Amino acid sequence: MERTAWNQGTLDLIDRRSSTRRFADGVEVTDEQRDAVLRAASRAPTAGAMMMYSIIDIRAQKTLDRLAVLCDDQPMIARAPWALVFVVDYCKWIDLFERVGCFEAAFIERTGIAARRAPGLGEFAIAAQDAVIAAQSAVIAAEAVGLGTCYIGDIVENAEEVRDLLDLPPHTVPLSMLILGEPVKERPATPHPVENLVMPERYRRADASTLDAQVAEMDALFRPHASGPGEHVLDIYTRKHTSDFMAEMGRSMERWLANWRGDRL
Repeated sequence: MERTAWNQGTLDLIDRRSSTRRFADGVEVTDEQRDAVLRAASRAPTAGAMMMYSIIDIRAQKTLDRLAVLCDDQPMIARAPWALVFVVDYCKWIDLFERVGCFEAAFIERTGIAARRAPGLGEFAIAAQDAVIAAQSAVIAAEAVGLGTCYIGDIVENAEEVRDLLDLPPHTVPLSMLILGEPVKERPATPHPVENLVMPERYRRADASTLDAQVAEMDALFRPHASGPGEHVLDIYTRKHTSDFMAEMGRSMERWLANWRGDRL
């Protein structure tokens, strides 16, 4: 396709998009905006047209307040007028299999297929892709209708309490959350490093010169916060990689994977 026929507006929207962490007070999300965002999420690519995700639409202040605490104590969640939790969901398919008789003796005898009542990690892999593709489709639609968004990966923390708050059944994992609302001000696009990102044909482990270029790029992009060589990488190591919240995310993900298999949290 000739470049003149490209939808440049869409590319520009993606290029200027940045996470919103401050929302305009008292400005509600309209029904038209909500419909556009949820419609876009429902139109996202999905493996086998199975749509192995569910979206929990959260507007109640009480729920937002509790999520702000459970998701690593982030007050911006409570200040957002709207949140969407994207749940990796195979429970609905187990229910459907049961509904049409897949686990009944007559079906098993006729087909020779033993009853399989729980998903495995293969299903999790494709269902997780379904969920995050839907979430990103919602992000782009939100930008198009004037809403800012921020991903909240901490939704996987405190698994037992999040499960109870959202009534999540076995065979589900709340993989990602978006908070949405009108931005309080224009946000500059966040710089994204590109060194050591695209690898032709196969994975290539970085050599010393590539690693040095990657460190230098990150230091340049994150000034003035990164004022010394390698400071941004050191910050990520101490603030993210070795943090208490990451340890909790790891613990909770073990519990969520058990829930996915059908073991009680």
